[in-house]
Amino acid sequence: MQSRLTWLMLVLFAIGIMSVSIVGCGGDTEEESAEKPTASASSSSGESVVAAKPPIDFAAEKAAIQEVYSAFYKAFNDNDLKAIGETFRTNDGKVAFGTIFAGNEPVPIAFGWRNVEIAIEGLWIGIGTKGSKWGRDDVLKDFWIRYKGSKIEASAIGYNCYKGSFPGETHLYLMKEEKDGWKIHELDSSTENNLGIFGFHKGKPRLKEAGRFFTTDADKAP
Repeated sequence: MQSRLTWLMLVLFAIGIMSVSIVGCGGDTEEESAEKPTASASSSSGESVVAAKPPIDFAAEKAAIQEVYSAFYKAFNDNDLKAIGETFRTNDGKVAFGTIFAGNEPVPIAFGWRNVEIAIEGLWIGIGTKGSKWGRDDVLKDFWIRYKGSKIEASAIGYNCYKGSFPGETHLYLMKEEKDGWKIHELDSSTENNLGIFGFHKGKPRLKEAGRFFTTDADKAP
């Protein structure tokens, strides 16, 4: 009887040891499986994903900007205000247009699309300006292109102008929109005899004073 009791006690003791071991192993497994997603979530939420900006294709952007300016040039010389509006960002409250053909009385820069329309129409019908065209060609020569946030902005200069079959300067500031492509936001032109005052090389471009026109060396397009 004593031996049976002793044997029973040993069996119960062994079962108890095995139970504790099994429970302990199970607890470790559950804890490990609960921690893994937490660590993964923490890792993923802690990462800052920054989308890299694609490099600027300068040749393609210059060609697209030239196309917009050529369209403006033709529309202006055709007295087609609707076609001019298609080249401008008309809903930009700071949209600007100006011309300089008399140094002592430069036409002020017009801001806001309605004022731009009035300024252009005034040139078409004004005394001393009626019939005057944009000359001598529609070629843009110098470009500055850079990122502005997620968008791309540009400045450009054409050595042509309003009311001149001789070299002058036309200064442009444009932005590229995802849907509509490049649009003119600012345009100012100066005849040759006024470049010493308002020209890019010797004077002070009016758009630099009043607008977003930029010509920083680091942004000069090749």
